[in-house]
Amino acid sequence: MFLLLQLVAIQGFCKATREYCPPGPPGSPGPPGTPGMRGGEGIKGERGDRGFPGEPGVRGPPGMHGEPGPRGPKGEAGWPGAPGLDGRDGVPGEPGLDGIPGRNGLDGIPGMDGIPGMDGIPGIPGRNGTDGRPGEVGPHGPPGPKGPRGLTGPRGRPGKPGTHGMPGIPGINAWTVKVNGTVSNDLLIPPSIAGSGSLLHVKPIVVHEGENVRLRCAATGNPRPAVEWRKVDGSVIPLGSWQAVSVPGHTLNITRINRGHMGTYNCMADNGVPPPANQTFVLEVHFPPLIRIRNQMVGVLNGSTGVLECDVEAFPEAVRYWERADGRLLEEGLKYNMVYRERDRYKVHMQLKINNFGPADVGSYHCIAKNEMGITKGIFNTFEVDPSRVTPPPVTIGSQGAVTYGDPPPKLVDYDELCPPPPACPECPAPTELKCRDGGISLFHLIGRMEITKFGNETYKGPPARVLDCQLYAVGKPVYHRYTNMSYGSWMRDAQPPTEANSHKFWFTNESNPYHLYEFYNKTLFRAGTPSVTYRLEHPFKGNAHVVYNGAFYYNQRNKPHILRFELATKNTQMLYVPMVATNSSNYLYTTNYNYMDFSVDENGLWVIYGIPTTNHTIVMKVNTEGRMEPQYMWNISINNHLFGEMFVACGVLYAVDSVTERNSKIRFALDLYKNQLLDVNLPFTNPFRWTTMVGYNHKNKELYTWDRGNQLTYPIRYHEIGYNASKEEKGEPETSRLVQTGYDVYS
Repeated sequence: MFLLLQLVAIQGFCKATREYCPPGPPGSPGPPGTPGMRGGEGIKGERGDRGFPGEPGVRGPPGMHGEPGPRGPKGEAGWPGAPGLDGRDGVPGEPGLDGIPGRNGLDGIPGMDGIPGMDGIPGIPGRNGTDGRPGEVGPHGPPGPKGPRGLTGPRGRPGKPGTHGMPGIPGINAWTVKVNGTVSNDLLIPPSIAGSGSLLHVKPIVVHEGENVRLRCAATGNPRPAVEWRKVDGSVIPLGSWQAVSVPGHTLNITRINRGHMGTYNCMADNGVPPPANQTFVLEVHFPPLIRIRNQMVGVLNGSTGVLECDVEAFPEAVRYWERADGRLLEEGLKYNMVYRERDRYKVHMQLKINNFGPADVGSYHCIAKNEMGITKGIFNTFEVDPSRVTPPPVTIGSQGAVTYGDPPPKLVDYDELCPPPPACPECPAPTELKCRDGGISLFHLIGRMEITKFGNETYKGPPARVLDCQLYAVGKPVYHRYTNMSYGSWMRDAQPPTEANSHKFWFTNESNPYHLYEFYNKTLFRAGTPSVTYRLEHPFKGNAHVVYNGAFYYNQRNKPHILRFELATKNTQMLYVPMVATNSSNYLYTTNYNYMDFSVDENGLWVIYGIPTTNHTIVMKVNTEGRMEPQYMWNISINNHLFGEMFVACGVLYAVDSVTERNSKIRFALDLYKNQLLDVNLPFTNPFRWTTMVGYNHKNKELYTWDRGNQLTYPIRYHEIGYNASKEEKGEPETSRLVQTGYDVYS
């Protein structure tokens, strides 16, 4: 406001001056006026608005650096600021334009040499190379000088006592009788029983539990003899609610037979005229396994030994084993000990000891019994006992504290209940060929009829060298390994593995898939059914009698007279032609009617058994497997191969099983192929499930491998070495023998 008043005043003064002082002539300034007196200093006006900045001047030289001032005191820490927003919430800006590349900088000064690095980790050692194939066998050198006579070997184990022969048929004696001094026309004839002197009742009478049985004792004589039935072992005969030591009558009726009726019965006929007559009947009762467990819950202290026990009743004799709840089969060893005690003909006590019990051993266990009638599984549960606490009482099932698995035997029925009449026996057809009742061959086939010749007109250098000369003298009880739902199949192990890893492997073939071979790295995978490797075969196989030997799979090509060798490592295939063998006809080998060729491996190498369709003779061919396959020698044996159930070769001896469908069979045919002579053998052989379709010998484990109605079993064997016996017998020296320990005592 004050500035505005001053401006108005100045403007007014200028107007008044222009009125009193007219302007001069144009172009001539007037004289300057006398300077006026300096006015007094006015009041300082307020600061005007800030003008626009001027242009910057020339930069002067830099001044001297001043001394740094003293360091001030440290200020207090400020309050923490508020957290910023999450950068992800912002919208990304548009990318800027690429700038102009700058000029290349000058090369930097070379750096110093770096420190040497650390040594690297050593590499994995390479695999050992496989041994090369052995060279051909050189010519035999001249025999060396005879060595000194060795020490006399130990005396062999005495043989088993022979069985008693059948009693002979007594002659018919008759006596005349005087009645009141007159000779009677009636003769006194001692009793006789029809069929008591034959082999009719040597084989047992087999019935299933619950069926009805009638035993007849057809005794004749004058006067009519009285007949009495007894058990040979002196035990009582169950009669329902009664038990009798003897039962009178010509007929013994057993209604709804029970396992307690099993045994040997003797009917004795006597009419007072000596001698009395008797006849023996062997009665076998077949029934599925029954398992009884007295203590199903077993508590065990940590680090101690747990004991599981169960009682098994079964006939025919069952295959017995233990397993965990997950199906893992338990084996004898440091961890598990298994004991089997036979208490009766059909009763066995099973015991499993679990050593060094730990948390991993807690769980369920199964004791299993299996025969051709069925399979039964008993269940145990184990738990760990805390020693610092009170042990809980065991859990029991049933009034007697026991649990039973399987069908119990039927109740006994009094013999007063009559059995239905037996059906009439059909007339037997005329025999076309003399044959033993229990299968196999008879002396009729061996004496004067059997010939062993070289096959065909082939030229051989002679049989190959013999590695081991031995003879089997015992075949043990079967050991269960696995079950597969197939009637025909093959499971194999390499008896001469090329590497240590192959010695633990198993091989398996499926009858419905002839183009594949399955390999399992170990026994655990084999039992679980999980193959490690599946091999694809270029040519399909026929049958199930093949083998794995020295790292190769040998089999018969389907519908072809060929032997094929499939190398497992290289997957290469070689072929060998077999003369005069059936390929697609019904003339199969043996009674199983499934194979045309049977492969067998022993200490001497690979053997092939087959039949000639035109003559049914049995051909045994020794095959050289070193390098290219070729026949080394072929034996032509004039024995009908259809008389046997199975064959195998061990120590250069051809063995034959009489029957593969009878539960109790025998090995009675043994032919030494190197000496062309029969050996005296009579070995029991069992078919637990009565359908054995494969028998193979493994000389590495000294076992027989079989396939019995889908059950994979092994039989431990024992043999005597009989090498050089001919020379010792001529000199009167005692025979030496060696027992082969196979981990299973046949006579224990």
